[in-house]
This record gives sequence, structure tokens and C-alpha cells, in this order.
Amino acid sequence: MYFEMPMLLLLIIPAVLIGIYFFKKALGNKQKLLVGSRTVIAIILIIALANPVSFMTVTRTDVNPDMVLVVDNTPSMNYFGKGAGQELYDYFSDKFQLKYDTLGGNSTALGEKVAQYADGKNQIILVSDGNSNYGKTLEEGIDVAVQTNTTVSAVIPALERNDLSIEISGDKSVIYSNVQEFGITVRQAGTGDVTYNYVVKQNNNTILNETFTMTDGEQEKTTYFQTRFMYLGTHTLEATLTSSADTDPINNVFKKSIYAIEKPDVIVVTSESNASLTQVAGSLYNVTVVKTLSEFGDRLPDALASSKTVIIDDMYIGNMTEEEVAYLKEYVSEGGGLMVVGGKTSFDYPVGHSYLDSSFEKLLPVVSVPSDWEGIQDVYLFIDVSDSASTWGANNETLLSNIKKSAVNIIESDYFKEANITYFTIGDQSRNDTGEFYFVGNPRESEALKKEIEDLKTGDGQTDLVHTFDRAIPVMENRSGQPLVIIISDGNLLNQRTYNELLRSVNQADKYGASMLFMNIYTGGSKRPNQFNDSRGNIYAKSLMRNYKGDGVYVESNQGLPIYPNFTQMFGEVENPNENVTEASLYISNPKHFIVQGLNISGTNISGYNGVTPKAGSDKLIIASDGSPVLTVWRYGLGRVAALTTDNGVGNGNYWASELYAAPGSKVISATTNWVMGDPNKESGLVIDCPDTYVGQPVTLRVNMYDAGIPVLMLNDQKLLLTMESEGVYVTELTFNQTGTYNISGYPVTVNYPLEYRNIGVYQDFRKLIESTGGNIYTVEQAKALYIKNNGDKTTYQTREAVSFNVYLLLLALVIFLAEVIYRRVTEIKELKRLHEEYDKREKESPGAPPPRPDMSQFRRQNDMVADAKGDAKKFLAKMKDKTKKNK
Repeated sequence: MYFEMPMLLLLIIPAVLIGIYFFKKALGNKQKLLVGSRTVIAIILIIALANPVSFMTVTRTDVNPDMVLVVDNTPSMNYFGKGAGQELYDYFSDKFQLKYDTLGGNSTALGEKVAQYADGKNQIILVSDGNSNYGKTLEEGIDVAVQTNTTVSAVIPALERNDLSIEISGDKSVIYSNVQEFGITVRQAGTGDVTYNYVVKQNNNTILNETFTMTDGEQEKTTYFQTRFMYLGTHTLEATLTSSADTDPINNVFKKSIYAIEKPDVIVVTSESNASLTQVAGSLYNVTVVKTLSEFGDRLPDALASSKTVIIDDMYIGNMTEEEVAYLKEYVSEGGGLMVVGGKTSFDYPVGHSYLDSSFEKLLPVVSVPSDWEGIQDVYLFIDVSDSASTWGANNETLLSNIKKSAVNIIESDYFKEANITYFTIGDQSRNDTGEFYFVGNPRESEALKKEIEDLKTGDGQTDLVHTFDRAIPVMENRSGQPLVIIISDGNLLNQRTYNELLRSVNQADKYGASMLFMNIYTGGSKRPNQFNDSRGNIYAKSLMRNYKGDGVYVESNQGLPIYPNFTQMFGEVENPNENVTEASLYISNPKHFIVQGLNISGTNISGYNGVTPKAGSDKLIIASDGSPVLTVWRYGLGRVAALTTDNGVGNGNYWASELYAAPGSKVISATTNWVMGDPNKESGLVIDCPDTYVGQPVTLRVNMYDAGIPVLMLNDQKLLLTMESEGVYVTELTFNQTGTYNISGYPVTVNYPLEYRNIGVYQDFRKLIESTGGNIYTVEQAKALYIKNNGDKTTYQTREAVSFNVYLLLLALVIFLAEVIYRRVTEIKELKRLHEEYDKREKESPGAPPPRPDMSQFRRQNDMVADAKGDAKKFLAKMKDKTKKNK
């Protein structure tokens, strides 16, 4: 509930004060009742004037629904047939209330259009290839459609010709003389086999000439190369593509400007200056090596201020003073980088003198106690115990019994012998599942879990998968194992939920990289109308797995029997982390983070590590095969901190992580140092930062001014207009209409072909996104033949409508007023009767002339007032009745 004019509620204050004043002045209960009731009436009328309203959800059906036809006419559609939008408009215009919208220019705001029209009433058809490169992403637009229950379908015209595009990816600001890695991505509009060649030039000198073939339906292929830039300042990379399948030369050349900077200063604090860590750092940066921070003495604050990053290697806590820790905290909080490497005298070592509970540990993203995580995979069993699972299967056992047998089989499977397993029930509101994990590699824990599942009884509710996911997701947030969700149910999913509600809830698990398996155990007699499948016979459980954003697998038993899947066939071989007890393999835990993007550490092993537990808010990037954290990062103030909880490659003779400091593992060290460093530019003079861009694509140029004064930048002999963003930071937005490399006061900005020509062909996730809304992908002819059949010629939607409480408040005020008048009238009649009885009594007791009767005029006047009030009330009710009829 909310008030349309809430400020009027302030009138209640004077109304209450006036009421209290007259209440104190009132004589007798009658006057107090009169004042009290009038005050309450005044308050109710003030609330009515503020117009309180509430919203209720109403389901409505439009027989002739609205349709929005969004036609993509941007350059990326040039490879497809023309005229599809107009053809569909002509066909649907007499069947729907049709709105026609188009996209044009050198960018595609497809996600924006979906979000704009997704109101729950419209049906949306996109005539597009699904590539969206401006504003909201298509994923964000589809999320709005799913939340508003809007169906989005797509029509993809026939592809008439193929084309290829090329792009160079990698850092623009690089450290001179260091090895840098770049990617060459080639995309095609079609999906057939295609051979192509590209030539890469560095500063007009050919450094690469390669030929590749895309096969098996590939739409894009990325290959990598390494190079060095041997002098400071501007460099250029240029990639040129040739192929017999190419039809448009506009996207065959891609240029990337490179700006080489001096090696940044890095402090390495270590007692082993010859360790692999120090050698790797020394090859990349200007390194100052010290055994302890105390070697700087009073110069420590200045030394920290002039360094971009501090690497502390296996530092014993007793070798750092509280003052030095305070300097480090200040340094990091103001934007400095800190990388702490483990070993035998750091983190949880030595016992009794570890980092635990120290002031230094407050800087770190980990707590120096071992993590209690056991296996490499987290398995979440969702077990259906709802009342519908009491149906009998073909083996004369209930579906619940066969569901539990399927769950026990998972626990006993060799495939999961190194997994952590927890379970949540579906359809039992009274249970409080804790999400406690059992490591099934431990026989005691495995038996305890099996017994708990075998003891499950039929629950007290219906199948509510959304409620189960709501309980499981918070557990998933705080875990690091690879999640696998296995849902074992009878498939009656739509009780008080819509399909889109289910899909939104299921898709939450994709955020944590979860794979999903739905084991549907049902019989013909267990299927409930409108809960098991839709009107077209599509099984909801199967649709959920097909539309799940991550990897979803569906299996079923339509005889209600237990399911014993071949997990190896479904998910591939699982590596046994205990095959070599002396070594632990490394795994990437969060592949989306900058440090580990494109990183290949398969086959990289370590023989030891420190036992730590990640703090809340940290990001665990690399783990050992037993799940223990090896690389954990977080932000501290304006700076960044990384905890690499294995040794420096020597480790006082232990050699825990020698493989980590050789290719390809050594990229972990350089990538982590670069991440904690942030901006590698020296903080002096004027530093420009501006990414390369595309024709017509706005780009932000940022200037950091470390010296006094206001920066002056020139572009084509014209002064740029800069806006101060913060102290010492200035920005401006640039848009270029031609390709080429532009010089901005010595800093290069390269402008490539329009963005529309980069991503060509049908977007790979287009079908999955469309189907997540309940829509379909069609050709033009399929849309004309099947769209109305699949989606109907009417739309049912839910809307929220405002309901005003004014009438009820006014009636309440009237009831109070009438009750008060009636009460006073009854009291007066009783008083009159008492006076008559008293008069009769006196007449009997006093001989002679009787005393005069009481004056009744006051009661006659009150009778008239009551009659007038009744008349006014009848007139008010008549007016309200007429007003209600008119509104209807």
C-alpha cells in the first residue's frame, strides 16, 4: 500500500492535538465520547484525502493481442535474404494489433528493443541474426522478457552469402621488451567448412603468416601468438585476412595500436633471491629485492610510493613490525598492489606463529586456517517427496521409493567417489535442509547420507522447485567445488508457479557454472493436468533442461522405475585427484576472471600448499585437486591483493611449485602481478588511456595529470575539450567516422571497420535465449505457417491494477458517526425514561399539586438533529451508489 498524496497525512498531527485539547476540556463522558469520535472521524477523512491505494495482480486475456515486429536492417543482416520484415508485416497485420519497428545504422541495439517492448502484453518477433552490440546486451533484454512473461520469437532469413571477419585482441598498454600474447579471432557468417589465411604485421614487418580451416559447424576460431616490443612509445599490429569464401573486404583488415611503457618498479621481499619467483618477476619488471621491509628504514613510505606492486615471499610474521604493516595497509588502500606468496614460514606455518588473527592477515583475502572442503565436485541432490510421488510404479513400489533408490545409486556410484554431496527436498515445507555436505570418499559419511535419504517420508506440500532452489543457491554461493545439480522428481512442476518462474529459478545456478541433470520418474497415472506438460504435450522438465543457460541433461523413466544413468557417458571421465598422493593438480575455479582468462594449467602439479580459507568477498581463482585454495584475490580499498598459497618454486628445498614457474604455468605469476598492479604507468607527468574503437562507436579518453596544471591535448591540430572527473583526472568522449590511427598528443587511437561487420552470422546463443521465453526460431515460411499455432491468436497476461481504499474509509467514518449518534440517542432515551420515573415517584410521594414535568424541548431538538443526520446519511449512500455505477 502507498499514498498518492502522503504529505496530507501531516494534517493528522494538528487534528490529534486539537482533539486532545477539547477532550481535556470536555465535561462528562458524553462530551468526551463526542470529541473522541469526531477526532477519529477527522483522522479517517485525512487518510482518505491522502488516497491510499494498493496493487493487486489481475489476469487478463486479449483476443486480438499486440505484436511488435522488430526488423534488423543493420549491415550484419546484409548476408541474409531481404524483404522478410515486410513480408511478415503484410501477413500478420490483419491478425494482430501490429507495431513495426526497425534497427539501422552501424550498431544494433537489439537488447534495448526487447527490454523496451517486453511488458507482458506484447508478443515480440525479432527479424534478426541475434547480434546486439549497443546498449543492453541481448541477454539483459531477454531477462526483462522472462521477468514480464513476454514471449519473444525470432525469424532468421535464409543466408545468401558467406563472409569472414578478423579481429586482434590483447592489451594496448604493454611493458616494453616483455613477451606479450595476442589473439587472432576469425568469424564467419555461415557454418560450413572454410579455409582462410591471415598475415600479421608488426610495425609493417611481417611476423606471422598462417592458414587455418574452420570445420564441424565452427563460426569462429581464435589462435594466439606472442611478440615483444623493443622500444617505448607507439607500435602497430595489423592482421589481413584472405579466403575464397569471403565476399566483403570491409572487415578483412584489423589494426591494433600498442603503447609500450617502461618497466614498472616492483619490490620483492624474499630470503631466497635466486628462487624461481624472483627470476620470473625480474624478467618482467624493475625489481628491488630485499630480505625484509626493515631494510628500507625510514625510506619505506617513499619506497612503497614509487613502486607499483609489492611481492612478499614466504615472510615469517615475526619479521614484520606493526608499523610496517600499517604502511602496507595505507599503500594498498590508496591503490597499490600486494602479492603474498606462501611457503613453510607463512600463512598457516609455523604452528603457533602463523598469520592467523594478525594485523597483516586483515590485508589478505584468506584466513590462515585450512579449508574444510573435501572433493573436487559439489553434487546437489533435489529429491521430490511431494504427495504426488506416492503413485505406484511398474515394480509395485511408490515413485518416492524409486526416487530414493536413484539417489542412493548416485551416492554409491564410482563416478562420484571423490565428490561432496548434499541434498534438498522438494515438496516438504516443514523441513529445514541445512545444505551440509557429505564427502562420499569417507565411508562413514557416505553411509550416514544414504541412511538420511532412505528415511525420507512423503512431505507436507506440493512440488515447488523454486522454493528448493531458493534454499540451495545461498549454499552454492559459498562453495568452490564444481556444482552439479541432480533433480529427481515425478515431473509435476507447475503447481502455483509459472514455467517462466521455474526457468528463472533454475538459471540462477548458471551463475556458479553448474551443470544440471533432471531424472524424471513418472507413470501415465502420475501425470497431473497442466503440471506435467503444456498444451502442446511438451514436458516441462525436458523444456527446463533444454532452455537452461548452462549444460542441462534430461533422462526419464515413464514406468516409474529407478534410473541408473551412465554418468561417464553423460559428463565424461572424471579425474581422480588421488591417483598420485604426492602431487595435487591445479584447476581453474573461476574462468571468467582476468587473471585466468585464456590460461591453460592442465597438467600443472604442485606437491604442497598452505592451508587457508577464503574470506567473504574474495575470489578463489585456482584450486588444488582436493579443493584447497591456491590463488585467491580481492580488493582492499583502492588497491588489490593476491594470496598465492604455494611456494616460490624452491621453498627451502621442498620445491612445492616448481612446475608453476615454468611455461605455461608461469603465466599465473605474470597475470597475477599485472592484475594487482592495475595501471602499470608511472605516476608522473601526464598519462593518457584510451582504448581502440570502431567507426561511429563512442570511446572515452581518460587523462591522469600528476603534475600541477591542466592538461592540453591536441587531435588533428585541434584542442580537445576535457572535463574534470575527479582531482587530477580528466575525460572526454570521442567518436570517429573514418578508419585509421589517430595521434592524440603522441598517444595512438586506432579506429577499425564498423562494429556491425565484426560479429557476423547468427549469434550462437540466439536459440537458447529465445526458447527461454517460450518462443521459437523460425524461417519466414515457418513463421507464417506455425507461429499462430504455437503461440495462439490471443494473449493471457498478468497486470497489476491500483485499488483505492477511499470508499471503505468514508464508510468507516460514516459508521462511526452513526454509531456515536445512536449511542447518544439511546443514552438520552434512557435518561428521559429515568426522569419520568422520578417524576411519577415524586407525584406519589408529594400530596397536593404535582411538581412540573421536566422540560423536554432539548430532547425534541435532538430528535430533529438525529432525523436530519439520517437524511444526510441516506443522501450520501445514494450518491456513492450512483458514482459506483458510473465507474463500472
